[in-house]
Amino acid sequence: MTGYSRVVESVNGVTYSLEIKGVNHKYLNVSFSLPSLFSSFEIKSLPVIREYVKRGSILVKADIRGGFESELVQPDLALAKAYYKAIIDIKRELKLNSSGVSISDIIGVQGLFKTYLKPEVEKDIWKGFELVLRKALDSYNRSREIEGEKLKEYLSYHLDILEKTVKKMHSYESANRERYREMILERIKEFSEIKIDEQRLEQEVILMIQRSDIGEELSRLEGHISRARELMKADEAVGSEIDFLFQELTREINTLSNKSKIPEVLSPVVKSKSIIKKLREQVQNTE
Repeated sequence: MTGYSRVVESVNGVTYSLEIKGVNHKYLNVSFSLPSLFSSFEIKSLPVIREYVKRGSILVKADIRGGFESELVQPDLALAKAYYKAIIDIKRELKLNSSGVSISDIIGVQGLFKTYLKPEVEKDIWKGFELVLRKALDSYNRSREIEGEKLKEYLSYHLDILEKTVKKMHSYESANRERYREMILERIKEFSEIKIDEQRLEQEVILMIQRSDIGEELSRLEGHISRARELMKADEAVGSEIDFLFQELTREINTLSNKSKIPEVLSPVVKSKSIIKKLREQVQNTE
């Protein structure tokens, strides 16, 4: 399910601005947009995120500011001295008129300034980052819970309709079976001139009629609907199991469709297929 949260908080003099966006995805896919200085936080964050989120495409975007920034940039004095000596040598060799080397001569040297974060400072910043990340994930999940309640209402509404449709088909079980029997007898009459073992024929007819019985599929449909309702009441991640149940609903309704021989059954079968399609579309990426 989709979700969003944004938390701005200061911890021990460091200000963290953290934003989490999530959209539907069958698996958990996490991407980051962090300052390059804190790229190591990506690996550290993954186990924390997995505690809160099981499915979805997640983007974690963060900005980190604080007093530590005043000590981030360090000059490479050895490199500066090397450039200074090289410039002096060039001027001397070419007999250039110059009073010496100015800062402008070396300030643009690539790699002269480096960003360095002390390990102990990085460790402290991570502790604050983890605290803020957990708060952002809590907020993110609350936003998804609101959407989840709406989705639950949607699923319950359509499951109610599906259950009523299945019960309606139950009332036509015997009529569907009788129609199948009539179709078999009509085909037998077409081949009345062919000599057939009557006992064997009777056995085959009985087997074929039994195969046309839609009661088993209807019972399984009702069982899957009941199980889906139970899972929707659970306080844990059950999206993948509900998704599987709805796949089973599809399989059962397709089998039932092949066995349906009267319009009274065919019509609710088509309606059931439409309902199940809507259910699957909504639950495929649900956690």
